[in-house]
Amino acid sequence: MDDYTASSPPFAPFASRRSTVHSTEGIVACTQPLAAKCGLDILRRGGNCADAAVAVAAGLNMTEPGSTGIGGDMFCLFYDAQTKKVHALNGSGRSGKECTLARIRGSLGL
Repeated sequence: MDDYTASSPPFAPFASRRSTVHSTEGIVACTQPLAAKCGLDILRRGGNCADAAVAVAAGLNMTEPGSTGIGGDMFCLFYDAQTKKVHALNGSGRSGKECTLARIRGSLGL
């Protein structure tokens, strides 16, 4: 996976107040370049988008501790290429009263 700056062929110039990087095989986007690099490194090592997202979140915990953390909200759309299905996860707000660890583990067969 190669990195391309905004002025690298075949990409057209992109006017932005932030640094931009383009890629032909994958991309990571977030507010902090160091956190984005964490996710990009995971993709380069063969990880998938979920692996990269966890790495970015860990990086953001260091670079933006006031905006990112384990107690925050999480929203995700994830495409599973094997099943060709999109899965949605809404991790915002409080869990329901009956959403216990035992119930979740049971529903996952754990």
